[in-house]
Amino acid sequence: MDVKTAFLNGDFEEEIYMDQPEGYVVQGQEKKVCRLVKSLYGLKQAPKQWHKKIDSTLLSKGFAINECDKCVYMKGNSDSFVMICLYVDDMLITGNSPRVILEIVEAMSTTFEMSMIGELTFFLGLQIKQNEDEIFVSQNKYAENLVRRFVLKNAKHMKTPMGSTQQVCKDDVGQDVDPPLYRSMIGSLLYLTASRPDIMFSVCVCARFQSSPKVSHLNVVKRIIRYVAGTSDLGIWYSKDTNSNLIGYSDSNCTGDVEDRKSTSGGCFYLGNNLVSWYNRKQNCISLLTAEYEYVAAGSCCAQLIWLRHMLDGYGISDNSMILYCDNLSAINIFKNPVQHSRTKHIDIRYHFLRDLVEKQLVQIKHVDTLFQLADIFTKPLDHERFSSLRKSLGLGFL
Repeated sequence: MDVKTAFLNGDFEEEIYMDQPEGYVVQGQEKKVCRLVKSLYGLKQAPKQWHKKIDSTLLSKGFAINECDKCVYMKGNSDSFVMICLYVDDMLITGNSPRVILEIVEAMSTTFEMSMIGELTFFLGLQIKQNEDEIFVSQNKYAENLVRRFVLKNAKHMKTPMGSTQQVCKDDVGQDVDPPLYRSMIGSLLYLTASRPDIMFSVCVCARFQSSPKVSHLNVVKRIIRYVAGTSDLGIWYSKDTNSNLIGYSDSNCTGDVEDRKSTSGGCFYLGNNLVSWYNRKQNCISLLTAEYEYVAAGSCCAQLIWLRHMLDGYGISDNSMILYCDNLSAINIFKNPVQHSRTKHIDIRYHFLRDLVEKQLVQIKHVDTLFQLADIFTKPLDHERFSSLRKSLGLGFL
């Protein structure tokens, strides 16, 4: 659903004046101004006032807000519920009762002028296809437009976004490239990662050189786009699954940056069998041990895991099972053994966040063989066979 002229619905909490609009100036009162009684587009207060208006309207109709995401509202119970996801003036309405959904739509239409688009096929740049058992989410049209925009449609397609032995590092002697062009390519690819976790690592690595990009960096970005060109219709499959267990995979690459020797953390998170979140982040510390890199990465993963659990609690899903898989036994032993010793006493206190959760039995830490470490794809470039295997395990496929 789309709310027409949404920002005009906001109410003011302060007095705001504006010049008389051109063509509507009252003769003899040219020096007077107009006092606004409703919000207008272009005002800095307009977005906030609109959100306050829609928030109060939904709450007055019996919806409850999810405290972990102020733009998600729910009403009802397991027998009959409606959920509304709000993004500015676009609303996604879902539930298990078409009759209740229709009643909510009609009630909202009495307050706002709205247009009902129908069954969800497109939302915030995501293409969505549904059947009785599965949902397919992709950015096919966006990916094709991206390839055309950067004139690589006819270039040779690549099987992976980055070579398995390729290193991207600072280039002091390389030829400069146009920074706005490079940043535009990076920004476009980052938007694509909303449905393409397979390019997350390579794009984030290239994004580190936006201040002074060189031809060597541009060539890596072009390779990513050539990979996208050959896989533009790739997307994520979501299946019906009543399993509400939260499972995370955490990994890092030891001293992955050849310049400052800092590692890259990566993680992915599943609700049941479905991938719901993923991330890639360069660590801001230099560790002394391989286990320390993994320890820091797992702590970051656990923060996301806890947030996802709180989100589910807001939805009324109260399964407390949370498992984090790590492929480093030494790091796992640090989590499970709170005794401080000479090899770990230097670790910053904030990274002991996960140890506390393990002691309270809120999170289980389990070992996984490196071969089955799904977060591996977010921390390093891989060969085609390994890359394709992990891509499939993430739930990515073709329609």
